[in-house]
Amino acid sequence: MKKRFIVWQLLLLLSCSVSAQQGINVYPTHWWVGMKNQNLQLLIHRDRVVDEKISMLPYPGVKQISQTKLESRNYLIIDLVISSSAKQGKIIFKIDNLQSPEAIPYKTFAYELKARNKDNGKTRVKGVTSEDLVYLIMPDRFSNGDPSNDRVPGMLDQTLRRDTVFNRHGGDLKGVQNHLDYLRELGVTTIWLNPVTENDMPNRTEHGYAVTNHYKVDPRLGGDEAFNELVKNIHAKGMKIIQDAVPNHIGLQHFLMKDMPSKDWFHQWPTYTNTTYKEQTLFDPYASAADKKRMSDGWFVPSMPDMNQGNPYVANFLIQHAI
Repeated sequence: MKKRFIVWQLLLLLSCSVSAQQGINVYPTHWWVGMKNQNLQLLIHRDRVVDEKISMLPYPGVKQISQTKLESRNYLIIDLVISSSAKQGKIIFKIDNLQSPEAIPYKTFAYELKARNKDNGKTRVKGVTSEDLVYLIMPDRFSNGDPSNDRVPGMLDQTLRRDTVFNRHGGDLKGVQNHLDYLRELGVTTIWLNPVTENDMPNRTEHGYAVTNHYKVDPRLGGDEAFNELVKNIHAKGMKIIQDAVPNHIGLQHFLMKDMPSKDWFHQWPTYTNTTYKEQTLFDPYASAADKKRMSDGWFVPSMPDMNQGNPYVANFLIQHAI
């Protein structure tokens, strides 16, 4: 038993470094035990992952149901069932290096299952009602609380001009946090932020709707740490926060677009086709099928590809991200 424990510890140590160093990306980035829906679908993104063999080491209460290869050789779908008996911890996956076994015969990576918050709405997830006053904020346009993140080296948009709507202004999550008392004095009970996820696009990235990484808060807004700190402060003041999710489209620089899992992850047209923005066609019983399709499947703008939620893998990716 002691030898087995030592081996597992070594595997965990290996997994902590391999995930970052060997280009293994897993989405969702983590999950929870005790969820009502016991199904979890992992999207593995790694160079030529289908040319390798991935196996899950035994983990009490977790069962691997299937693995599915996609059109791209760089993606693999792994379906798991996490029973109610599963405990928090790290699931270890082993990668047999079939591409060049003489170099490194296998690697491992860990997938974390966290404990679920069970406060039953006493402090979180209270929902928004007609009693709430909701205040919508575009963080980049609100207040600059941390000038050090106005420009982030390596990001495509390096603009910073407050005299034009076409460039970034430098506002961030710290700026929102600094004005929570002001907002509360106005009677605001709920803050709704524009999407705060990364928008690493060449231009017009202030609005947040051209997501390039669903699992990373934009560093120009302060990153993950600033968002967590803001949420804690909002809750501490008895206020609520709404997370803006974007299931319709992504930014052209998103890894899912630059390296598509399969062509049907997005709505494709023979030539570029923009949406009409006329949502009334969707509930008009006399609207033509062509008008409905263009409204639903047309791209929002040329830089924002339209996601195909009819693809069950796309739907799961978006739903699990929202959770």
